Amino acid sequence: MAKLIFVTFYLFIFMPQVNALEWNKLDAEQQNVLKQFSSNWDQLPADKQEKLQLGATRWIEMDAQKRTEVLNKFDNWQKLDPQKQTKLKQQFDKFKQIPAQKQQQLRNAHKKFQQLPQEKQRKLMEKFNKRNMKKMNKKTQDKMRQKNRGH
Repeated sequence: MAKLIFVTFYLFIFMPQVNALEWNKLDAEQQNVLKQFSSNWDQLPADKQEKLQLGATRWIEMDAQKRTEVLNKFDNWQKLDPQKQTKLKQQFDKFKQIPAQKQQQLRNAHKKFQQLPQEKQRKLMEKFNKRNMKKMNKKTQDKMRQKNRGH
């Protein structure tokens, strides 16, 4: 149940601030999903209440397969070491800084990539990694040249 609560909260972590919600204004299904918060609902900040309510609604609307996927993602997240979690959070923050149109292009490209056969994905990843290594090596070489010129 704690996983469910965390996932519900996590789904809507970036929602804007809103007015406080009364517990009795939540429908029965939302109250059931959020029952762990019932005793201190009034003490929660309004924005957290809204995020939890929206997360509960989203959870209720998910089919069993989607719920399983979300719980698996949460389990995988928890298994990551803290450094990896931090790195992923930073990458997500960086992603949120780019224009919405570019974000959508990246989402579309990722979706397209996910639909490819695994062998094709592997080959594209190898090609991508080789290209990035060349770029990284070039940058490293350029830095070394600059450093040597400075001495």
